[in-house]
Amino acid sequence: MTRVLVVTVEPPWPAQHGGRIRTARVAEALGRDAEVLVAFPDHGDRQPDAPVATRPLPWSPPPAVRTRASGRPHLGGHYLAPIADPLAELCDEFRPDVVYWSHSYLAAWAPPAARQVPQVVEFANIESRRLATMVDSAHGWQRVARRAEAAKAAFWEPRVAARAALCVALSAPDLDVLRGWASDVVLAPNGVDVWPYEPSPADGYVLALASYDYEPNVRALRTFLRETWPLVRAALPVARLVVAGRRSEALARECADAPGVSVLGTLDDVADAYAGAAVTVAPATTGGGAQLKLTESMSRGRSVVMSAFAAQGLPAAVRDADSHRVADDPRSFADAVVDALRDPSTRHPRELAGWRRTAALGWPETVRELAAAIRVLAERTAAS
Repeated sequence: MTRVLVVTVEPPWPAQHGGRIRTARVAEALGRDAEVLVAFPDHGDRQPDAPVATRPLPWSPPPAVRTRASGRPHLGGHYLAPIADPLAELCDEFRPDVVYWSHSYLAAWAPPAARQVPQVVEFANIESRRLATMVDSAHGWQRVARRAEAAKAAFWEPRVAARAALCVALSAPDLDVLRGWASDVVLAPNGVDVWPYEPSPADGYVLALASYDYEPNVRALRTFLRETWPLVRAALPVARLVVAGRRSEALARECADAPGVSVLGTLDDVADAYAGAAVTVAPATTGGGAQLKLTESMSRGRSVVMSAFAAQGLPAAVRDADSHRVADDPRSFADAVVDALRDPSTRHPRELAGWRRTAALGWPETVRELAAAIRVLAERTAAS
């Protein structure tokens, strides 16, 4: 049986937010036909009875000067440099046929022992583009640091892709970029967990569910509260906004100043948050491309109002569905939200359309081509 070592940035289980969900579901799907071991820096909560074998590796934050001064990505060094030696020992012990990196910036710091077998590199984002979108929101030394990281990414990122045996794209735009850098690329978009359809409540709220330890999401929420939410409330004074997701509790004080806004905080289970929602919003205009929360909302039977930036990462299965609205300026975004809140008779068919389309995006389906490519890669290596 093919042995796959998955290296990621944090424990995938419990799968409570976008990054963890993606890694967890990919590992679980690969585990149907392969022996999978997931390794990660030992920090954060982890589930003791994970459905796939895991190996936490001892970790402590390295000096920032070491990773900032390197020509390689700071983020990859932050997570991987402290575990390089135990990871090399794990490779000798587990003897993987393939090493699967959940993020390209980790692969840039791969120790020599992990490079002795074929590398599969998942490009969760095109880092050079993601970092470039975040430069203008920073100030002082932070802006300098981000500009430096974006410039470094333009160097290391295509080289990581070129030396990988297989690159994994999450969206069609990223697929096009990777095909310019690498010969073997596969598209494995974000999938969904399958849920029964329940129509949204007539008096539901607007849900802003995201990981709020990620600056582009915080920045987008603040802009939404400042520019769009007052327009929604002016048109519909009873409108409510619920902010939820990882570390959203840190925003409770500033959200308290906005009328009709409440914060649920970090959630172990998002089901109740979706159950009370009439519509969800995804207003980000910076950061990465493929946002798992878009398809997750649709799979939960909720339509989405999103920015054009967010819409770029939609899988083909839902891109042309009447399941969402795309708006970039505050007025059109507010109008789309108000329309959804006011008219359940229009909203419910839109929800159902999205829910039906996501039926084709179950995780086993979205990673089927990826799993097949890894099998072929391992067989080719064994025969050589």
